[in-house]
Amino acid sequence: MRRSFLPIVPLFALSLSACVALPADAPAGSSNDSSNGVESTDLTHAFPSMEASAEPERSRAPKEMFTHTNCKGKTYRHANYSFSYSESDEQSEWVAYELTREEVEGNLDRKDEFAADPIVETGSADPGDYQNSGYDRGHLAPSADMRFDATAMEDCFLTSNVSPQVKGFNNGVWNDLEMQTRSWTKKYERIYVVTGPVLPRNEKAAKKMFTTKRGKDVRTNVTVPDKFYKILYDFSKKGKEKMIAFVIPNEATDTPFTEFVTTVDEVERLTGIDFFSNLSKDFQEKCESRSDLSKWPEATYLNYSNTHSFNH
Repeated sequence: MRRSFLPIVPLFALSLSACVALPADAPAGSSNDSSNGVESTDLTHAFPSMEASAEPERSRAPKEMFTHTNCKGKTYRHANYSFSYSESDEQSEWVAYELTREEVEGNLDRKDEFAADPIVETGSADPGDYQNSGYDRGHLAPSADMRFDATAMEDCFLTSNVSPQVKGFNNGVWNDLEMQTRSWTKKYERIYVVTGPVLPRNEKAAKKMFTTKRGKDVRTNVTVPDKFYKILYDFSKKGKEKMIAFVIPNEATDTPFTEFVTTVDEVERLTGIDFFSNLSKDFQEKCESRSDLSKWPEATYLNYSNTHSFNH
């Protein structure tokens, strides 16, 4: 895990930091506050380096600018993504990261070495829980998004980034959406991604995954989600920001992901999470209530996975 160190700064700069919402991928234990934080999307006053951009039409916000609340989990941070881990479900309720064109063009090989996440204080799921369970160890942040860096690739195989997925879903419509996300990233240069399972808020309603050990079915603490969501935020050009969201049942289907478009507001209703909570209320209402597929380039990976084989 990479560590970052803050330089000594003048007192007025420290005072300024108190006015900025805590990033979603702040150190563990720092994000159970569900306040809305900054009430303006113009962050140039807090980050002066943004004003010196050679491309003034593009927002130059820091990589870790967005916050999301927790419904059931606690926020942790790895070097290249943050996540909210729900101990009662033994998986993350959201994983968030910025994806850039340069990162999409990475070419590191996939490494199928799943492991428990050492930074989760309560302990993350045991990779062995998934053996003989009938479910894939489905990535939330896909390994193909992390091919730009060896640490990113290693971290994405931690079980905090894994959720039980039906094989036909994981290798089908969900994989199509992941590939489409990378295609759109190449178009827009960068996209912010939030993805996760729709977890039951009533613990009694949680469907738990079973594994087979020594010929016996053993109940695990891993919840099997009925649905998964993915939120994409294009903020590459100031004034032309847009969001789109998808909620897809955890089942094999020939229905393309374009038929599962919804709004961020709807994902918030389903999950109890306030996404982009540090953006102004007006901005949230404008972007989170709309999902217009026509404003995104034509989807080219519809039912693609049914006729191609590859790693993801």
